[in-house]
Amino acid sequence: MVISSNFFDENSSLNDFNYLKFILSSETRLKLLLSLYDSGKTIKELELEFNRKSGNISRGLNDLKSCKLITRLPNKQYVVTSIGFLFAKNLENLMSSFENIDNQERFLEDHSIKSIPNRFLKDISSFSSVTSVKSNITEFAKPINVYLENIKKSTDICMILPVFSKIFMDSIYEALIDHEGHLDLLTTKTIYDLIVKSDSENYFKALVRDKKIDFYIVEDLSNIFFTVSDIFASIFLFYDDSVFDNSEMLFIDEESGIGDAYRFYNSYKKYILK
Repeated sequence: MVISSNFFDENSSLNDFNYLKFILSSETRLKLLLSLYDSGKTIKELELEFNRKSGNISRGLNDLKSCKLITRLPNKQYVVTSIGFLFAKNLENLMSSFENIDNQERFLEDHSIKSIPNRFLKDISSFSSVTSVKSNITEFAKPINVYLENIKKSTDICMILPVFSKIFMDSIYEALIDHEGHLDLLTTKTIYDLIVKSDSENYFKALVRDKKIDFYIVEDLSNIFFTVSDIFASIFLFYDDSVFDNSEMLFIDEESGIGDAYRFYNSYKKYILK
């Protein structure tokens, strides 16, 4: 997020940093701004929403009003100004970015990443719109089920595959056949041999022959099961060099994040095939 200095010029004598600090240093001011960003409200409605006395609400509203982030309408509703809208939108994006970073850093710290070049770890940590999907007591296979549900709807699939699963491959074949799709695959000789050996219907070879699959066999593939398609992207990692973790994945289904993921795949492919 970038907020230029002229964003503040007509709104406060505070400099950029102090202006932002002024909002973030008060939970009440922050919550009020984000609430009014969602919709205009009266003091009474805000009291009920936050379960606070009118005095606390009024002070926070006056603070925001003095910064020209909100204004009061004749019907007694408070609403954000155009500047307030832009500021709240930036704050929303900033908090979303912090959440993404937290999800990605914890995920990377909990797994083995020594086989992934640093330049690509930086790319992963900058993906936008990332959520963590984990197994739990009631949904032990939740990450796998979410993956399969999305891969079956996909058309343009790119994949880094250092691990073999017949369930995954069968779902990919289904997607390619049902949607006239295409798979671009990076894998190892060991995984390729397992794919071909397990495919009693010879779907893989038939799809290769029909140019629905392009595959590249490499010797030194990073331990990252990475998928990006036209509707989602996902990352599974390993606990160590040999133990694959299917209990948690990073998941992306927003357009901006999917764009990041396609760029990551193309960059990694160029690097690994050079």
